Amino acid sequence: MTGRTALLDALTAALGEAAVVRDPATVSRSLKDNSWLSPILSEHFGQRREDDGIVADAVVTPTSVDDLRTIIALAVRHDTPMTLRGGGTTNFGQSLPLHGGIVIDVRRLNRIVSLTDASATAEGGALQGDVDKAARERGREMTILPTTYASATLAGWVAGGHLGLGGTSYGTTWDGNVLGVKLLTAEEEPREIVLEGDAVYPVLRTYGTTGVITEVTVPLVPARAWLEAVVVFDEFEPAARFVQSLASRSDVVQRSVAAQEAPLAASFTPIKHLYRDGQAVVPAIFDAARESEVRQIAEQFGGTFHTWKITGDGGRFPLGYMSYGHRMLWVKKVAPSAAFLNCYGLPDTVFEQFRALKERFGDDVWLELKYNRSPWLRELRGLPPGGGLLPAPLLTLVPGDRAFVQSVMAFCDTIGVTYQNPHTFAIEESGVFPDVERIVRFAREVDPKGLLNPGKLGGTFFETRTGTTGAGAR
Repeated sequence: MTGRTALLDALTAALGEAAVVRDPATVSRSLKDNSWLSPILSEHFGQRREDDGIVADAVVTPTSVDDLRTIIALAVRHDTPMTLRGGGTTNFGQSLPLHGGIVIDVRRLNRIVSLTDASATAEGGALQGDVDKAARERGREMTILPTTYASATLAGWVAGGHLGLGGTSYGTTWDGNVLGVKLLTAEEEPREIVLEGDAVYPVLRTYGTTGVITEVTVPLVPARAWLEAVVVFDEFEPAARFVQSLASRSDVVQRSVAAQEAPLAASFTPIKHLYRDGQAVVPAIFDAARESEVRQIAEQFGGTFHTWKITGDGGRFPLGYMSYGHRMLWVKKVAPSAAFLNCYGLPDTVFEQFRALKERFGDDVWLELKYNRSPWLRELRGLPPGGGLLPAPLLTLVPGDRAFVQSVMAFCDTIGVTYQNPHTFAIEESGVFPDVERIVRFAREVDPKGLLNPGKLGGTFFETRTGTTGAGAR
């Protein structure tokens, strides 16, 4: 305990004993997330845990927004840090408290508030998959989904993610895929604030430091039957050319199409029987109505097309679990020390950039290529609009220690490859914010004492060049 008995007693009196878990062993189970995928963060948080550095006094579970309001008010009165937690699927240490206090588990705030043909509104603890399922029951679906949709909450994804299945067609959270949020301020009398359109900017991927999200509104589009296929190539470059050609077809709506170099393909055990060692593979998810066009493009680049499943088919492993951050779960099986780096290539020279990376690092860098149709990311990377299409490879680095990660980043700087940094919990170091000061100003307005997930905004951890500007610590 850290001297916060009075707060915990007040919370227990207000919410009941079942809502305030103090048992250290139980609390410890809520002090984990997927940041272990980064060897750098895993080592850091592992060391801190051994030193009792990652601690919390309790896990508090509200069952209503009124409960949440009570928790916030009491924590502010007792000057206690608060860390919001959903499914714990973040890769960046988002839900790990750096300064103790209480962890607020929002997963019981999971009510779907409204569904229309144009949008879905749900409480922050609602699972992405549940919202999408409810939308599909009325012939609609979400535009983008994280690959962890079965366990990731809406608020957690808004606060800690930005991409997902559908990014090739619909972009990122900054590209209109979060229509609005409701949040509570961290004050003794919490205020409710409604943000819509561009005003949601300060809450996107800022780790819950800019208010406590209670509701999220996302756009819906007509539901499609998604065809999942495995396309096999003898070499990586024709696989990547296939992905590039398909991504340029805005008339073919895609959820995920990503070329994987042979070492990566070897990790995908559910589909490994479809190809030989040394071949490159493209797990692809796209509108089933355009199958003939996709087959023709695959044949153009020498690919062999294997139908895997279609929406509604059961029994086969979803290919969506082999893309984006989920892919690293497979990679860790064959390369436990590997790290990853989210990169952005230049549209006209991405293959030259790939060749330069392979010439410099050889088999210590494994290549993947996918595209995102994101005007936001193109602008962030200093590119003209160009329809929004941007090469977004996810590099696997073997080994994944800090020195090698820094050497790859430094080389990327010399060849025009930009990147996000997935090895830091400091928001300013992530490489995704052109205007951090706007976020800092909003955080000070809604959290004047700096109690929401302190240490993440205005902090420093990795200290490398990420294309961001610094801001003063809160």
